[in-house]
Amino acid sequence: MSYLVLARKWRPQTFDEVVGQEHVTRTLRNAITSGRVAHAFLFTGPRGVGKTTTARLLAKALNCEKGPIAEPCNACSNCTEITAGTALDVLEIDGASHTGVDNIRDLTEGIQYRPVKSRFRVVIIDEVHMLSNAAFNALLKTLEEPPLHVKFIFATTESHKILATISSRCQRYDFKRIPLRELIHKLRTIAEREGLAVDDRGLALLAREADGSLRDAESLLDQVVAWSSGTVNEQTVQEALGVADRQALFRLAEVVLAQDPATALRLAGDLYQHGYDPRRLCHDLLEHFRNLVFVKVNPELAALADLPDHEIIQVQQQASQRSLEDLQRLFTLTLRAEEDVSKTAYAQLVVEMTLVKLSSQPAVLPIDEALARLEIVAQSLSGQPLPSPSTSQSGASASQLSALGPPAARPVAPLSKEGPSTLRPATSLRRDELAPSRSTPSLVQHEEYSPRIEEAVVASPDQQQAWEKFLAVVQKEKISVFFALKSSRLLDITQTSLHIGLEKDPYFKELSRKENVTLLETAAKRAFGRSLTVEVIKGRTVSSSLPRSPTAPTTALEQPLAQRSALAEDDPLVKTVLDVLGGEVQATRSHRISSNDPSR
Repeated sequence: MSYLVLARKWRPQTFDEVVGQEHVTRTLRNAITSGRVAHAFLFTGPRGVGKTTTARLLAKALNCEKGPIAEPCNACSNCTEITAGTALDVLEIDGASHTGVDNIRDLTEGIQYRPVKSRFRVVIIDEVHMLSNAAFNALLKTLEEPPLHVKFIFATTESHKILATISSRCQRYDFKRIPLRELIHKLRTIAEREGLAVDDRGLALLAREADGSLRDAESLLDQVVAWSSGTVNEQTVQEALGVADRQALFRLAEVVLAQDPATALRLAGDLYQHGYDPRRLCHDLLEHFRNLVFVKVNPELAALADLPDHEIIQVQQQASQRSLEDLQRLFTLTLRAEEDVSKTAYAQLVVEMTLVKLSSQPAVLPIDEALARLEIVAQSLSGQPLPSPSTSQSGASASQLSALGPPAARPVAPLSKEGPSTLRPATSLRRDELAPSRSTPSLVQHEEYSPRIEEAVVASPDQQQAWEKFLAVVQKEKISVFFALKSSRLLDITQTSLHIGLEKDPYFKELSRKENVTLLETAAKRAFGRSLTVEVIKGRTVSSSLPRSPTAPTTALEQPLAQRSALAEDDPLVKTVLDVLGGEVQATRSHRISSNDPSR
């Protein structure tokens, strides 16, 4: 006794039974009802989603003895013959085995004759993209103006290989992958009719392995039933198909989010020992992080993640553990790992190192929180009161900031007793501190002039008024230089030089151009009434207010690296930034440009 597989036994016999393609079946039924049936159709989409089945249903609806009718009766001789595949007037051709122009020539000659007993002669060509270009061209004229009794239906999984001249002569219908929930519902219906013992977790695992294909899902169900003698649950599906436990994947993601690389390596080793393909593990992790991002963006989008009900709660719990930026970064790192795994023979080693990297990623500080902390730093330095607990300019409350992770681990260092108001004015700087030493290279010369840009105090009112006049002159001369100066600060003015503080690197490059320096000096002469050498200082340097030992090196660059780092860490501003934002001092450096610098 021959056995009929489930995919053939439970093939849909009406349009209502087609799963997940309502946009196609509804259009076809309306076309039949209204008498607006085209002469050629092109069905495209993934494998096993119902393209050929819908083509046969369309043939039955057109040739049914009660029709044309939107739903075939499946009782008349035409319907039963088409269902059995013995209808003389429905010609189903495999495009992969009839690729030549001679096959198409025989076809076009045969369809000129009237149907034997049906209303229409229907030609179904499956995998039509396999036809050669010559065969396609031989079909063009007949396809454009076929006999009134002929209908063409083409089915393909690779629509991009169809000639544009062919697709333009057809009505195209795009079949989509069947959603997971609809696959589970269909499998449960089949299992009930077959008298099988099933559970939701086993069916969900089967449907996930089918990847949107109903035919694949039915074939896998057949395989599991044969292995387990009629019992379909999560354990039997894992053993029969050799797939990993979904809970193992969730446990692995859990330890990654908890930053536990040792446990992640152990779980990955266990999965490898049980035959879980490393490439498949990368793919599943990638899909899992995508689901976490979906749920993090909007919990109501959980259905879009295509998850069964029992997994949605777990995904929501994991998504709440990390920020959206963290989850996006984990997805990106896993995507790179999947690309590497596909190119190497050491897939398991790549997966292990990737899990270590994923588990070692520190939490990303969101930009809003970073801006809020910088605002606190700025207000502390300016002597202004801290923002109220209710709100701040960046939208983060003080209570929210205090709850943040790494920076809150140590208290904020208090500012010096003198406060910012005790900083000496720029006009009190000695000229010998500003004048470069002739015996020292220019790169070292500017280090002796070391007030930080944030520490510089606004000059006298007369100088400030001249500075505003200077900016107005530059604005009239060159707008790009003016915008660069808007991000700068006046440090001091002497009888022979003008010192400007600037930190942003793109603006520093703009001002360092020779023609722009010349323009600044010309504008300075007009604004201040005398010739001045313009010097632009970039970056942070060691504070000149720090006491200097008589035997200490005369420049910051001549000091040992450890001593320079210690000086930077003792600086009140650096302390405040480190305490609020977290981190450590890695290096210190500073740059200066000058109109008399030959290296510019």
